[in-house]
Amino acid sequence: MQQNGSPGESAAYPVALPRDPAPFSGYLDTPGDHAEHLHERIDIIVDGSGDGHSVALFPDEEVYFSYERGASNNEAEFNAVILALHELPGQAHARIRTDSQVVVWHLAGDEKARQATFLRKKVLIQDLIVEKKLRVEIQWIPRRQNRADRYLRHYIASLAGARGEEPIHRRVRRLESENMQLRARLRRAMAMLERRSAFSPDAAIPAGVLQEENR
Repeated sequence: MQQNGSPGESAAYPVALPRDPAPFSGYLDTPGDHAEHLHERIDIIVDGSGDGHSVALFPDEEVYFSYERGASNNEAEFNAVILALHELPGQAHARIRTDSQVVVWHLAGDEKARQATFLRKKVLIQDLIVEKKLRVEIQWIPRRQNRADRYLRHYIASLAGARGEEPIHRRVRRLESENMQLRARLRRAMAMLERRSAFSPDAAIPAGVLQEENR
């Protein structure tokens, strides 16, 4: 679900990427493992959305989802790769396919991450590969070939409200904002009550205070 980057974020690189799998760096190679890995290669398709959701589509329609609040489209694409690596068994050989040129360019090439967020996610991906002794290949595919996109769209739609108008993550943000506004109003009301209680019933209340409270 590749989209234009958010303001301040690098757009997709205007380059023609090869469709042949490009290996990640960071695999811990051991003698005799290659034949086993190649025989059991797991093909995974990943995708991310501009509202922070990610999906990893494994063989036999096994699907995993994740969510990072506030994540951009490119960050969600990185998160989809991380999600796939988390779900892989140790010492597995996998080919991860994505329609994100940004992800492929950073992971398969020698391109240095231009953003701190991309660098952190790239390091996390490399650490997972080393920790789980994975052999992972990254491959770019055209958006129309990304079957995970359909699963992600359906998943996001399922999170919508009763009328399908407001996804849950947006509703949460709206309610948090409304809650902050209500708390601010409550603080102002409590301060007003404290000012009123400072005067006795028989004491004269300055007109300026009344005018301020009646605003």
